[in-house]
Amino acid sequence: MLTHEKGTLSGSEEFHPQPSEEAKGLLYYVTGCGIYFCEYGYRVERENYGNYMLLYVREGVLTVTVNDTTYLVQKGEVAFFDCHAPHTYYAKGYTSFQWIHFDGANTEEFCKYYFEKRGTILCDGVLARAICHNMTYIISRYRNHQEIHEDENSRWLYDCLYTLLFAVTVKKEESNQGGNVITLAQEYIRQNIKEDLTLEKIAEYVHLSSSHFSRIFKKETGYSPYEYILLVRINKAKHLLRTTRKSVKEIAFAVGYRSESNFCNSFTQRVGVSPSGFRKFNW
Repeated sequence: MLTHEKGTLSGSEEFHPQPSEEAKGLLYYVTGCGIYFCEYGYRVERENYGNYMLLYVREGVLTVTVNDTTYLVQKGEVAFFDCHAPHTYYAKGYTSFQWIHFDGANTEEFCKYYFEKRGTILCDGVLARAICHNMTYIISRYRNHQEIHEDENSRWLYDCLYTLLFAVTVKKEESNQGGNVITLAQEYIRQNIKEDLTLEKIAEYVHLSSSHFSRIFKKETGYSPYEYILLVRINKAKHLLRTTRKSVKEIAFAVGYRSESNFCNSFTQRVGVSPSGFRKFNW
């Protein structure tokens, strides 16, 4: 619904769903969300709002103060903070932002952990854009009057929190590159080996820039992401050639090649024998 809060401009919308008792007991759940377009004069000041907040600035700057610490949340940045604590935020000129108030599950413990490890309420870059995507999905369902499933909202909110964990991980990666990011990327490659895998897709999955992810991956594994994908495809193909009666064409598509001839050329180049020859000597 449209909002008429002081300082907001035409087009601003907000929604205040009533969570079920089941959601309150088991899930992450939305207590309010919206998109605001605002100007000088927009200001929120609260002692305790009884939930937690994610906001993403689309244009302009928001000044956010939580527990006597002030942050400038700029375009492309996310702020995540505890609204049980005294907090204030206001627009510095024209600003647009989207926001979600939510609660549930282990949000309190997560919020404390995040702030303790990060030392800030802010998140930016690729991670912020990933969170923005999830927030947009949730808000758009209310804006478009679509059926709302609380379990689906919970999954999207969890993904926002999970992404914030990467902000903690990435901070550690600055002095100790690799770790969980590489493990997740390798698992993603293995699980999606028959798909059209690209560096950009994998980097987006682990919420890093393509160049940063590629450097970390090469340092930790000794392979470029492209080389590693080929390695997994060839090893998977070897396994299928040894253990199944699938045709060479079926195996080619099962490991991510779009033509039998490309698969045969790639396999022969790396193994030294054709797929059929490999099957003959290893059956």
